[in-house]
Amino acid sequence: MSDLNPKELVRKFKEMGVKFVRILYVDLDSIIRGRVTTIDNFEHEVEEGLTLAIVMQSAFTVTDKLVTASRYTAVGEVRLIPDVSTLRVTTWAPGHAMVIGEQYRPDGAPFEVDPRPKLRELLANSKYSILVGYEPEFYLFRRVGSELEPFDKSLCFATSGMNASVEFVSKLKEALDAMGVEVVHYYPEYGPGQHEVSLKAYDPLTASDAMIMFREAVRGVAQSMGLIASFMPKPSEDLPGSGLHIHISLWRDGNNIFYSDKDRYHLSDEAYWFIGGVLKHISALLAFTAPTVNSYKRLLPSRWASAYACWGPENREAAIRVPLPPKGKEREFMHLELKFADNTLQPYLAIGSIIAAGLKGIEEKIEPPEPCLVDPTKLSDEEREKRGWVRYPENLLDALRALQKDSLFREVWGDVLIDEYIKLKLHQWHSYHNHVSDWEREKLLEAF
Repeated sequence: MSDLNPKELVRKFKEMGVKFVRILYVDLDSIIRGRVTTIDNFEHEVEEGLTLAIVMQSAFTVTDKLVTASRYTAVGEVRLIPDVSTLRVTTWAPGHAMVIGEQYRPDGAPFEVDPRPKLRELLANSKYSILVGYEPEFYLFRRVGSELEPFDKSLCFATSGMNASVEFVSKLKEALDAMGVEVVHYYPEYGPGQHEVSLKAYDPLTASDAMIMFREAVRGVAQSMGLIASFMPKPSEDLPGSGLHIHISLWRDGNNIFYSDKDRYHLSDEAYWFIGGVLKHISALLAFTAPTVNSYKRLLPSRWASAYACWGPENREAAIRVPLPPKGKEREFMHLELKFADNTLQPYLAIGSIIAAGLKGIEEKIEPPEPCLVDPTKLSDEEREKRGWVRYPENLLDALRALQKDSLFREVWGDVLIDEYIKLKLHQWHSYHNHVSDWEREKLLEAF
């Protein structure tokens, strides 16, 4: 429907029973926000957009607090312009549709802290076609009294979990079908009430749009059923973490650039250099891919989430895994899986940064360390250091410090976005760091 003019779009969506359109944006804290217009007014909003306070994209936090250090204040506004190619019905909210918007300055220039237009520019200037497939994990909870409990108690991949979640999964699939988001696989994951869904690979912008639609659909369907869905990386010390596996490959003229028939692992020079670029910049990348204080409670050794800057064939402890390809389909299947991410990331910013690091690796022919064929945790510090498998940042503050020092991402996104992003995330870090937890009181108050 993206080829239709606004008037025709309005007519068709009216015929589908749509009365309201949610014009959404994703702020730098990865909260999906927006405003609602009527379907009758939508035609005008496509041309004119909606007004937003200039602080909303980078200076309004996950706790709805203003970042006082931000360059943006109460003075100033931008226009939120819907991208009609993303207009979709929301089956969990009858009579409503959603569309993803972008923010622009009054003079028509893209707002400097909105990464979606910048990602489109980055992709347009690349000599490669890039495919990205997201695999998000999440939990379903039910409220029992004042407590939240996992929706079921099934084991990993167990059919009992499939049976328990039939209604939810069926409604979710119906919602995603209506949004044009294709599901490849689904299964109950390691934690009770935890699920993983593999989404079809698309170009990075479309894949990131699909990820936003997926998040909206999961939470909307769950809410309609009286359940609570959470993408929180580590919702409890007793539950496995929820990650976001990112699958990526580069193509040109219909050929998979990552494939080689001359290499033991079927990897091309470009694939090795891409790995080298990502690993070189991984400390700073974590500020984008693991962007909350909670993220680092998942990224621990021997948790299958990755904790070291290494890569390895079929190694689920490595930051970058080379998945086992189907026999005879290595050429079309060969790709990389990045494991050092979770669903709290801002998808346009994170995937654009990953691509920039990988392409810089190809440009500079950065060789990665030797492949990791073991659990790196089992080696001594000296053995890991010898192989170049370093422990990457263990908290958000160290990742932000690495980002502050990494000039690549300033070249890609500009100083304003990077500076605003660091201020936003430091606000979260200081809020968290200043909090005295129940654990501290329980263990330390009387001991000292």
